[in-house]
Amino acid sequence: MLMTLYFLLPIYNEEANIASVISGLRAGQFGDEIKIVAVNDGSADRTAEILNALSGSDLIVLGTHVNMNVGAVFSSGIKYIVSKAQDGDLLVILESDQTSAIDLVPVMLDEIRFKGKDIVVASRYVAGGGYRNFPVTRLIFSHLANRLMQYVFPIPNVLDYTIFFRAYRISSLRAALPYFGDSGLIQTHGFVANAELLIKLSLLSPLVAEIPFVYDYGVKRGASKINVLRTINEYFVLVAYLRRLTRKFKDYQHRTLT
Repeated sequence: MLMTLYFLLPIYNEEANIASVISGLRAGQFGDEIKIVAVNDGSADRTAEILNALSGSDLIVLGTHVNMNVGAVFSSGIKYIVSKAQDGDLLVILESDQTSAIDLVPVMLDEIRFKGKDIVVASRYVAGGGYRNFPVTRLIFSHLANRLMQYVFPIPNVLDYTIFFRAYRISSLRAALPYFGDSGLIQTHGFVANAELLIKLSLLSPLVAEIPFVYDYGVKRGASKINVLRTINEYFVLVAYLRRLTRKFKDYQHRTLT
């Protein structure tokens, strides 16, 4: 049966990259109908104009006139996709700056289609993965953030908690909504939303796999949007929040089993 493959693109000021990303997705051989959901987070450059020029039946443009945050983009995009998709459909979230390797998408999808996985992470920390042309301070920060998440919230087969580039079975996202709600699945505002989503889904025990991914920062055009100091603070806030949530979730599970 033909599935629909959804791509979610969180976008903020990507006039130099977004046309190439969408063209690459349209040229891909994925074996399914594709829908590209581009969530424009109040870009102040020519991003909106470029998205309008790329219009087609496979491109859905969402977003706001005012820059909100990464968490709001993820939340609105996932909420829209889950409302439209069937349980058998798949979702891939990529970065919009050309750093997500589109040629790895079929490998990620095969892990779901043929190996029964629910979530597939393009990982920089498994054998064969890594970084290329990456700023040293960002590299140190990424290692520390991922080590922190691994220590506090260990998930089997997961080393990379912070990467955008992942594939999801729609049914796994939909199954989480009765627990967290479509507005509660992502509560954080910044780049920590990636870790929040993965950790919350892990509470429902999905099957997760990682495939090796080399993050080449050199292909990106334009400046990074991340504020490292703010994001460090957001990780500590996230840890406190998810610890409380995890205790509540375990209490709920204990009550339902007794």
